[in-house]
Amino acid sequence: MSAPESVIRLVERFENNIEDYRSGKYNETQIRREFIDPLFKALGWDVDNEKDFAERYKDVVHEDSINVAGSTKAPDYSFRVWGTRKFFVEAKKPSVNLKDDTAPAFQVRRYAWSAKLPVSILTDFEEFAVYDCRNRPAKTDNAATSRIQYFTYQDYIEKWDELYSTFSKDAVLKGDFDKLVDDFKKARGTQEVDAAFLAEIERWRDELARNLAIRNEDLDQRQLNFSVQRIIDRIIFLRIAEDRGIEPYKQLGDIADGEEIYTNLNALFNRADDRYNSGLFHFKEEKGRGGYPDYLTPAIKLDDKVLKGILKNLYYPDSPYEFSVLPADILGQVYEQFLGKVIRLTAGHQAKVEEKPEVKKAGGVYYTPTYIVEYIVENTVGKLVEGKTPRQVSEVRVLDPACGSGSFLLGAFQYLLDWHLDYYLQSEVKADRKKLVQVGMEEYRLTTEERKRILLNNIYGVDIDTQAVEVTKLSLLLKVLEGENQEQLAMFQERVLPSLDANIKCGNSLIASDFYTSGQITMFELEEEERYRINVFDWEIEFKEILDAGGFDAVIGNPPYGAWFNKDEDKYFKSSYLTFKGVKDVYSLFIEKGTQLLNIKGIISYIVPSAWLGGPRYRGLRSLMLSKHIESIIMLPFDVFKDAYIDTAIFILKSESPSMKHAVNTYVYEKKEKLKNITLDKNLFKQVYQSQWNFPENNKFILDPNAIKILEKMREKSLKTFKDLVLMKRGVLFDKTLLSSSKGNSNHFRYFEGDIYRYKVNKKLDNWVEFGDKMKEKPKDTFWFMGSRILLRRLVNRRQRLMAMYVNEDFITNKNLYTIISNDIEIDNLIILAIINSKLFSYAYLKQVSQATKDDFPQVTIKDILALPFPEKEKVLRNSKVLLSLVRSVIDMNKNLSLAKTDHESTALERQIAATDRRIDELVYQLYGLTEEEIKIVEESVG
Repeated sequence: MSAPESVIRLVERFENNIEDYRSGKYNETQIRREFIDPLFKALGWDVDNEKDFAERYKDVVHEDSINVAGSTKAPDYSFRVWGTRKFFVEAKKPSVNLKDDTAPAFQVRRYAWSAKLPVSILTDFEEFAVYDCRNRPAKTDNAATSRIQYFTYQDYIEKWDELYSTFSKDAVLKGDFDKLVDDFKKARGTQEVDAAFLAEIERWRDELARNLAIRNEDLDQRQLNFSVQRIIDRIIFLRIAEDRGIEPYKQLGDIADGEEIYTNLNALFNRADDRYNSGLFHFKEEKGRGGYPDYLTPAIKLDDKVLKGILKNLYYPDSPYEFSVLPADILGQVYEQFLGKVIRLTAGHQAKVEEKPEVKKAGGVYYTPTYIVEYIVENTVGKLVEGKTPRQVSEVRVLDPACGSGSFLLGAFQYLLDWHLDYYLQSEVKADRKKLVQVGMEEYRLTTEERKRILLNNIYGVDIDTQAVEVTKLSLLLKVLEGENQEQLAMFQERVLPSLDANIKCGNSLIASDFYTSGQITMFELEEEERYRINVFDWEIEFKEILDAGGFDAVIGNPPYGAWFNKDEDKYFKSSYLTFKGVKDVYSLFIEKGTQLLNIKGIISYIVPSAWLGGPRYRGLRSLMLSKHIESIIMLPFDVFKDAYIDTAIFILKSESPSMKHAVNTYVYEKKEKLKNITLDKNLFKQVYQSQWNFPENNKFILDPNAIKILEKMREKSLKTFKDLVLMKRGVLFDKTLLSSSKGNSNHFRYFEGDIYRYKVNKKLDNWVEFGDKMKEKPKDTFWFMGSRILLRRLVNRRQRLMAMYVNEDFITNKNLYTIISNDIEIDNLIILAIINSKLFSYAYLKQVSQATKDDFPQVTIKDILALPFPEKEKVLRNSKVLLSLVRSVIDMNKNLSLAKTDHESTALERQIAATDRRIDELVYQLYGLTEEEIKIVEESVG
């Protein structure tokens, strides 16, 4: 691709006047307007928003740079696709030597690293430097560190194709920009901003906790955790406010330069109290002010040395962080991990930081990816505000009942801010325009008063963890202040920030005060710490106005998973929730509670584990959901959560009852797909009539309409299920000490340690095991391990097939193998083997059993196998002779294959096995009466 005429003219003009441009008189604004803007226009970017996109969807944001202490505090350009930042461009005047000067390189890397952008650009048009910004910047780095591409203005014509294929808008939309990022592997030891900042504040916590525990012997464990968290939150809030130009720059650093640091820090906190009205800074009783003042932290003792080390490292050049561009979701991710640990006090009053028990049990803390939050918010809050006015939207109440660090509430708040901004920009009503502030050329934002109003009217949250509640408040308050500066805040006649005590509350969303009066246990029977842990919460009291008016309009979130409750809580859940019967997982309770809190036109959406779609223990939950209008269900890839291999799904559910003809939108992602966003057009969804899930009685949610039709066809052609025709049992579970290399007595049997595949077995019978009561789990007798039988592998293979084989030797098998025996004298075990090993059987099983398609442990269950329809017996008997012959042949051929000596022999046998396998599949299709079209669907689906 050759350079366009406009770029050729730019290069010629720069060449002809280069000495003028290199003079110190030619400034950054001029080079941006006359050269850099036109260059990126030629790359396809709408630099001046000529297409008149809404504020949140502009291609390019020209940052309203904040000048603090003589330096610019924001990158010059942010290039975006549909509102998502892709890279920064930092502009300099041509008199700056970008190739060798370390300061500009450090600056652009610091901006982009703090914003978690993998690549960004430094340019003065004369030079164009591209940096890999995933590596933590250091003040000792030279200008070439992490530089991955370098052009001069003379290269723009000759290398235009290279530039365009990476940095044009087309290239970004096609994914070529992301490919550039992927091609440059992260340097060894790379530490991205979230991991680095987490390590930083974890170090603060450790140092503060140790010092406070030593210097304040009267502090108990709860007070110590509160004090440490509050000090960290206040420092972060004020430091971010400094980089955003809201607070005087380096005020925290100046305090660190003096003595009596904590005394002076408290004085700064008190000034913040006078200014912000936030619960974060609340030190005195005031008429009309809710919440309780903090009398604890101002009175504690804290050594200067600890605070000096924290505060001094927050500033350039020692700090790599540029807090003005640190994304809110990154701060949330850091805090989510941070809150997974708690400070414990030893018997000697020493502080020790440990992982919370519930976090340890869950295997860690898993933050919801931003694209999941955005999808859920757009399809709940977004649907609720469609076609409404701001007055009507002010009545929309959005709740996250397990808000954690506030990611979903922050996403909902941001969506509402963007919606109001777009509405007012298009409005011709004078009163609407007064809710806007112009911050640049054709750039506007909402006034702080309007942002406060939206937050207080629309956003609500609850969490059992008091620290999480404070972090949520912190994040939301920082969002209110986004874009403000000192001069604008000085114009306020009252405190700038609202109190969020009535919106964001601490309590147990699942347990009300009737826990102590419903026969579980009395309040006085529990120790104080246990009462604090349970933290009962009465929704009808805490959100009386909203619930009296009918309830919340939207309930969103990622509720906790697992069974971290004690026996008293277990009894309470059983008596208080319909869905808890046999489930033992709190996310089902959060679904039930969420539906109870909705008004009659409300909408709920969570991301939760997918086991509820088909698991037998979740029948009650499915019944509850079937009584509502299920809008959509999306099965996600297996690695949505970093480092947590859990299969998850998003559901969207409306309070109203479904009509008989209501169709649910369903979508199933490929398990290995790497998601960066969810952009599902309506045409991509499949549709399943909700009424179809009411039958059969186990009401499994099968998301594929074709599978439902085929399963219905199989049931129509069958009068019986496998339960009527076979016996099935799991193998034994025992301690390996019961194994021996020889037979000790009559209770010793050969022990199978080989592998089972389709129509073949790799036997290993070297050891003996004593069958009896010493085993942890076992059938009542050895019948299950003797003579003719089928062995079915408990795990589904990677090609999504069930694997079974016929055996007739006596040996014991473990819990990873099921034994299946025909219970009908006319139906041979080999006939049952043929059906189980068929493509159709795997298809029918996997399409309705979510456990079988999990990535971490895809397994077969006895109950689900026995529930599958067995073909019409007369039809089976008519075809039994042919089937028996084929099965015996394929077993023999597999034995011969294992003994083959040459490639030719192996290839010939493999072809014969495949042909025989196909013939067995064809006969099984006939037994169930499938049409050619239905057979094609199965064949395309099964490996």
